[in-house]
Order: sequence, then structure tokens, then C-alpha cells
Amino acid sequence: MKKIKWLKYFCFFLICTMGVLGGCQEKEDDESAEKEYYAFEAATEIKDGQPDVYVILKVLTSQYWQDIVRGIADAAEEKGCNVYVGASVGEGDWEIQKKLLQQAAAGEADAILMSPGDSTMLSDTVADLHNQGIPVVLIDTILNNTDSFDTCYMTDNLQAGELAAQEMIRLLRDKGVSEEEPVGIAIQIATISSQTVIDRLAGFSQYWSSNAPRQWTILDEVKLNDGDMAVAKQNCIDFLESYPEIKGVFGCNNSSTVGFVQGLTELDRKDVILVGFDYADETAALVGSEEWQASTVVQNQYNMGYEGMMKAYAVMNGEDAGYKFIDTGTKVISRENHIEYEQNLAGETK
Repeated sequence: MKKIKWLKYFCFFLICTMGVLGGCQEKEDDESAEKEYYAFEAATEIKDGQPDVYVILKVLTSQYWQDIVRGIADAAEEKGCNVYVGASVGEGDWEIQKKLLQQAAAGEADAILMSPGDSTMLSDTVADLHNQGIPVVLIDTILNNTDSFDTCYMTDNLQAGELAAQEMIRLLRDKGVSEEEPVGIAIQIATISSQTVIDRLAGFSQYWSSNAPRQWTILDEVKLNDGDMAVAKQNCIDFLESYPEIKGVFGCNNSSTVGFVQGLTELDRKDVILVGFDYADETAALVGSEEWQASTVVQNQYNMGYEGMMKAYAVMNGEDAGYKFIDTGTKVISRENHIEYEQNLAGETK
């Protein structure tokens, strides 16, 4: 349970953004187009007289976010709350999330749970609602420039990035790659506006620069996919066609990891090591395969949702929020421990 520090890594973030600014410009030029989003829908049985909790997520289309919703819904059923869930389509679409926040306020939300798609641009809107007396609990991603929220349940993403780099080095060495051999590591991300991504990149880079052999380097180019797995797959293919020295790829979030999985399998590049985040079905298949070398950093996303909802209920009922930041933990899943992990998952979902 600790505040996650990041400012000293901001220079690395600026370097990373240089490789993805082109993609951002295309999105900005299309601002006049109609933006789609997931309107609020009930995630629990709605009953008169129960508190109304509005949940605003980055996206809804992956197992990771569905697990968060499941945790929220389970806690809400225990406490007798109505839950409505909405989300943007692109992970960094803060304008849609701002619109959803305004809708939640108009709907007289008793509490809001949110995973910000932008850690800066939404700070003022969230602070305004929180200062009006609406409990706000953050999940997965922190807000900068404000402490006007109650609690944030999230991964220590600096540490998670370090774990990913450590695992990549281990797998390269297990594969027998010489420390004198030139090695390139490709990275892609969903968005440049999330503190979660900034911290993971910083943690990965910091550990890599201190522990990897001199000839093993991270590519200067970092590709952006905005949470679109088709784009993430093409990014993988483009990387492999442009950089013959690539021996490893790092997916900084679920969509990036799945995109790398799809690109590697389509090109049958079993020579390339994958380290990613989360445990989508596609990722699990590579992690458990004898033909591939792959590992992934998993989070406790169900607990983020469950504990976040429990905290929101407590604050609604006048309890003090307590710790501002709560680290929900991470674990590296590899071929060696994936069966045990899957058995535990099966037990949780019964």
C-alpha cells in the first residue's frame, strides 16, 4: 500500500512518445467524426431503493475488463447496490469518459468507479464531482494533478514493468542467446496518456538498463494501438518485417500482448520471445505451449473491481476511505506455473 512515484521517469516517457506521435495525429485530425462508446447498461439486477453506482471503464471488450466488472457486480450484489457500466471504445478516449462522467452525475450517482483513459485530462472533471460529495474510487489507473478521489486500487506498475523485464532477460538466457549477440526488444502500448503505461514502460526500461547485457537493447520505436487488437497485430508484423534483430517483444497491456500473440503465430515466429500483460485466451495458449517461449504478468483485476466496489459502499455510508493507493499485486505466469494458476482461476469462478 503505497503511493506510486513516476516523475523521475518522465524523460523516458517522452522518448517513447516520439515513436507514436504519428498515430496520435491521425486520431486528433478525426475529432469531427462521431465517436462511439458503450452507453451505461445494468450489470446487476436493478431494484428500487438501492444506491446507484456508475462504472466508467476504458474498454469492455477484453477478459481483463470483464473480470473487473464481475468483481464489481459480485460486491454490489452482496451490499445491495445497482450497478451501471459504460466505457469508451478507444483506451485513451478521455472525451467520451468525460461525457460518461457527466451522465453519471446527471443520473444522480451515489458513487462512481472509474478507470481513467487519460491520467491528466480527466483530473478536473473527477475532482469537481468528488468535491460535490460523490464518492469516487479509481481502478487500474491513477489520476495526476488531483487527490480529489477516495481510493485507487491498482497494480504497482513500476514494479510490474521491472518484473516483465526480468522475465524477458531470463527467457533470453534460457534460450541460450549470447550476451554478445545483438538483440532488439520491440514494445507496443495502447495509449500514451495513461499513468499505468508510463509506469510500466519506466519500470521495464529502468530494470533493462541496469541488468541486460550491453548488446541487448530496446528499440527506439514504440508502437501505439489504442486498444485495437487488429492494429496491435499489424504492429507486430510491421516490427518483425522492419527489425531483423528482434528476439523479444513486450506487450505493455492486454491488447498489445494479444496483438503480439496474433502476429507471432500468423508469421510462425517461434524464435521470438513474448512477455506481456494479463491472461487472455490467446496469451494463455502461448504461455502453456511447449513450442513457444512466452510469459505474462497477471494482475488481480477481479479484486480491483470487488474491493473498489466495497470501498465505494463504505464511503457512501460515511466511513473514511483510508489508504489513498492500494497495490493489488502482480505475478509472472510462465510455462512452469501456468497450470496451477489456471486451476486457481477455475476455483475463483465456480
